[in-house]
Amino acid sequence: MAQLDFDYADKAVSPEEKLAGLFALHRGVVLAMEDLFRRVGAYNELLEEELDGRPGAVKFLADTRAATAKAMTWLRLLRENVSLAQEFESFDVRPLLEGVVRRCRTVLTEGCTLELDMPDEEIVVAGALLQLQDLFMKLVLDVVSRTAGHAAVVTVRTSLQTLDNGACQLLRTSCAPGRYVCVSCGVGPPAFSTEELTSFGDGFIGGQGAGEAQDLNLIQIYGMLAAHQGELFFGKANAGPVCLHLLLPLLPRRKDMQAPHNLPDDSLRGTETILLVDDEDMIWDVIIDMLQQMGYSVILAGNGLEAVETYQANPGQIDLVILDMVMPKLDGHEAFFQLKAMDPNVRVLLSSGYVSEEDAADVLAAGALGFLQKPYRMADLARKIRTIFDVPKP
Repeated sequence: MAQLDFDYADKAVSPEEKLAGLFALHRGVVLAMEDLFRRVGAYNELLEEELDGRPGAVKFLADTRAATAKAMTWLRLLRENVSLAQEFESFDVRPLLEGVVRRCRTVLTEGCTLELDMPDEEIVVAGALLQLQDLFMKLVLDVVSRTAGHAAVVTVRTSLQTLDNGACQLLRTSCAPGRYVCVSCGVGPPAFSTEELTSFGDGFIGGQGAGEAQDLNLIQIYGMLAAHQGELFFGKANAGPVCLHLLLPLLPRRKDMQAPHNLPDDSLRGTETILLVDDEDMIWDVIIDMLQQMGYSVILAGNGLEAVETYQANPGQIDLVILDMVMPKLDGHEAFFQLKAMDPNVRVLLSSGYVSEEDAADVLAAGALGFLQKPYRMADLARKIRTIFDVPKP
């Protein structure tokens, strides 16, 4: 049985992540099936010209056309009536991709290496942070899996692209004309060129899928991108090893804006020092980047034991600890009580995607100042931090 990389039975995955993943798969399947049935309709029109004078075949073709039209109606109703309200926020793609590539390097097959090629500038997009993280992971691992057993250098490359009406028509994409960031992944290294790209549907029809399980994951990626007004393309099959390209709408850089994207006003900014304690290394860079943009100084600890040691080594210098609850060596529960014994006035904000706020009730009762359920929006984190700092320390 073909299986997704995303395990909906995994109790460690939050309900929000499961719902977002399921909706992305639903949307991807609907869009892919609409594309397939449009092709069937076009084939029917061609066949009709060849079947003139054969009443039986013409009747069969008419029935096929009616069934195709009905299927398209059902798919349209699904697309229009099954939706998921998602709150997007803006962030720099660079730290997110750096974290994804760093994690993917730990699972590479022998002989395969992974490189990241990005321009030295900020690339800002809007989206659901953890969903885009999952999307980039799936993209890279799909390409890496196709090199199994072969020495290869897989490159993840970003480029800035402007699509006009002509390019959109050539690519047969629903993307509107405008500025996009293209994330390309493949052996080559990959490069974005409208002449060398194949639409998602054409790629599958042309046999660029890599088996049932990978096809299903690519369909989910397709659905994720559709929710972000983006698009997925294959490199042309005759251009060499499989290469995947995705487009996401580009936002103005933060330095070109009057204020950082995610901050409603300057009241959320600060100069305090925050100890971030989390073993999820893929999101470290994104959170640190956001906090530093707000003016905070950030110290990183990868587990509870490291957090306790860091706090002890910096007496009076750390204003807030953002503490994940599930970590190796020393979990958040034990780390909190060790921090509390060291400094009764320590300010701690709890965060987890694996346990609920109810599961952390004893830590909250003992003095933790709040709980954020992952996945959370960066703006929600910013507001919670400022709320904590606005209350004077005892």
